[in-house]
Amino acid sequence: MIPWLVIALGTAPVRAEEPTPVVEVLDPFIEMHTAPGRGYPVFHVIEHGEQVELLKRKTNWYKVRASAGETGWTKSTQLGRTLQPSGLPADLPEVSHGQYLESSWRVGFTAGQLEQSPSFSLTVGYRPLTWLGAELEAGKIYNQSVTSDYYGANLIIEPLHRWSVTPYLLTGYSRFAFDARQKVVLSSLDDASGVALGGGLGYYIGRNFLIRAEYRVYSVSSNSESAGLSEWKIGMNTFF
Repeated sequence: MIPWLVIALGTAPVRAEEPTPVVEVLDPFIEMHTAPGRGYPVFHVIEHGEQVELLKRKTNWYKVRASAGETGWTKSTQLGRTLQPSGLPADLPEVSHGQYLESSWRVGFTAGQLEQSPSFSLTVGYRPLTWLGAELEAGKIYNQSVTSDYYGANLIIEPLHRWSVTPYLLTGYSRFAFDARQKVVLSSLDDASGVALGGGLGYYIGRNFLIRAEYRVYSVSSNSESAGLSEWKIGMNTFF
């Protein structure tokens, strides 16, 4: 059951000049997890009538402190319905671009075209710094009912990361496994490796979602043959 909460009249300060809101649980309970994610265990239950201090937000999770002192994480949907002291609804803040910048992990799906062939890929990325990230990529290329696989590792640089529309640069290494019947890249090529340079734009659309549009140029080689390829793609990322 989604808890119903009401904002209490008082606040409990973390620092003297920055009070934090306190809410009161109106439904039977709220579950507290050890970390922000459904996969982490529930270690404490805040019961009806208890007060909860809101300490920090990370995407769609809140770090909270129970009245007894336990500290843990609660999904935002459990705190999403509140009432102001006046009795009017007061929704908690949505996830913002700032929370996106603080998030380290992202996963995504892209679709595009490599030369004349449709391409699709899945990505998993980690960003240790706000302006620098790395991602792994696995995808397929389709041409005349024949599929080919490719895998890659990319480095992403976002120098202007505080804009809602953020340009980025990309460099990476890819490995292509082309079917013998497919001649998308080179006339007699089965497997190949290549380096990529490119750039794109990321647009934060709200909550945990980001749209990416990207263009890459590959330098692909195998044995004594080489070729230059281009690819455009667009996709959706979610971060946490």
